[in-house]
Amino acid sequence: MKKVAALYICTGQYLRLWPEFLASAEKYLLKQCEVHYFVFTDADHLEGEEENPRIHRMYQQPQPWPYTTLKRFEIFLQCEEQLKAFDYIYFFNANCEFTQPITEEMFLPRPEKHEHMVFVLHPAFYWRPNYEFTYDRNPRCKAFIPMGLGRDYVCGGINGGEAQAYLKFCHLLDKRINQDLAKGIIALWHDESHINWYAFTHPKYRLLDASFCYFEGWKTKKPCYILIRAKERYFDVDTFKKDPPKTQLSPRVERYNHFMMRVSRYLHRRMPWLVRRERE
Repeated sequence: MKKVAALYICTGQYLRLWPEFLASAEKYLLKQCEVHYFVFTDADHLEGEEENPRIHRMYQQPQPWPYTTLKRFEIFLQCEEQLKAFDYIYFFNANCEFTQPITEEMFLPRPEKHEHMVFVLHPAFYWRPNYEFTYDRNPRCKAFIPMGLGRDYVCGGINGGEAQAYLKFCHLLDKRINQDLAKGIIALWHDESHINWYAFTHPKYRLLDASFCYFEGWKTKKPCYILIRAKERYFDVDTFKKDPPKTQLSPRVERYNHFMMRVSRYLHRRMPWLVRRERE
């Protein structure tokens, strides 16, 4: 039986999201596999931990926004030696909820296709041209992707892969994030911006469609396998994320990005043979 480590962060008020995540994962997530939950939390108790020996509570001190999400790779690497014992490692956002059975064939990398990592298309961008992707456009940032480039925009809330490949991914992004922080730089969408840089520069991965990461209340023709619950139902998100640190682009870079967006839009409209995904 394959062993899968599910990484989950729920410090502070995010703990309220854990019970529904666990219940849905136990019902639907990779039932052919042995799934263990590595839960990084400041709580002194987790629902289900007494009855379920596959729940591993790891102490994590709360951090102000956006550092818990930006520094998540450093958090994961604290238990690297334990994670090496698994075949696969996946990260799930705290507000994920599984709504239908997810099998190995649907969700794991396919070795016959030389896949080692798995990413999921972002539901707000999968059908848009790449000049509308919200990649980081700051040339000084380690997550920078130039305007007009990029094939996919993937979500930051669900990703995974073979254990060795995933830990290598964590080390690389943790290093690059710390290099940015040493210069006072924070990527536009934090870890998600760095994950998109990784996908852009390491294009051989399994890409799952947005039905594996669909926002609560959005309509879709496809079946939704993983629902992204509205955190506003659980706590005051605006107060928690109030006045986060940001990196401002210089006026020169802003002007250049605006010019390149217009060029990219012009070229895209005149190249009807470019692959376009339909909105579903």
